[in-house]
Amino acid sequence: PLHRSAAADPPWARASDEALLDLRLCDLGLRIETSPLVADLAQLDDDLSRAGLRFRPHVWLSTDWFTPHGVPGFAIPFFLAHPRLARLERAMGGDAEGVARTERMRLLRHETGHAIDNAYRLHRRASWRRAFGAFGRPYRVAYTARPHDPDYVVNLAGWYAQSHPGEDFAETFAEWLRPRSGWRRRYAGGGALDKLHYVDVLMGEIADQPRRCRSRERTDSLPQLRYTLREHYRRRRVRYAVAHARGARHRQEYYR
Repeated sequence: PLHRSAAADPPWARASDEALLDLRLCDLGLRIETSPLVADLAQLDDDLSRAGLRFRPHVWLSTDWFTPHGVPGFAIPFFLAHPRLARLERAMGGDAEGVARTERMRLLRHETGHAIDNAYRLHRRASWRRAFGAFGRPYRVAYTARPHDPDYVVNLAGWYAQSHPGEDFAETFAEWLRPRSGWRRRYAGGGALDKLHYVDVLMGEIADQPRRCRSRERTDSLPQLRYTLREHYRRRRVRYAVAHARGARHRQEYYR
């Protein structure tokens, strides 16, 4: 869970949900450096050091978890920067993805996989395409997952590695990076092990190389978002309603 000293709380931390919803995202005054995320990012740094990688992604607060295409860094949802906002996220019907620390670290390693892919343009390599498939394959709104498929690792819920070659790589990287994952034993005998071995070799090749992309872009960073929390959640409801309509057939097939 997220913890924060009450002495450091901003005035809005004691506000009602209704009052909080009328605040603009840019006025929350949140900073990663003074949030509970500091310890998690220190753990991520330790993971990367232990793996022998000099690469470090830049991170920023936004409305969701995402890595913009071509950017060697990623966004973290703002509600993880303060427990009061995590409670509001749940009250507004959100999953509050990443509130539990184990899940949060899995997400951080996953997004780091996307970021390192962008930093070194790994998906342009023929060997990457042979291992994971064509990165240019269109993303699908919904996909039919195959539970227990031995060709894919399981890091995030929903067998997310099966959704797209880029997600397959990010999930494989996250599993490879996770301390004490025991991936050689856990995935023995399946195609996922070949992908993990490929990532192991690939990371050794780029470990000391300078990144090819040095962008410090921070798409939709919190200070840029001049609309209220109420508007944020309204937009999300609309977006989820559209996604649900498009994905209904997939879900019916999957749970049948």
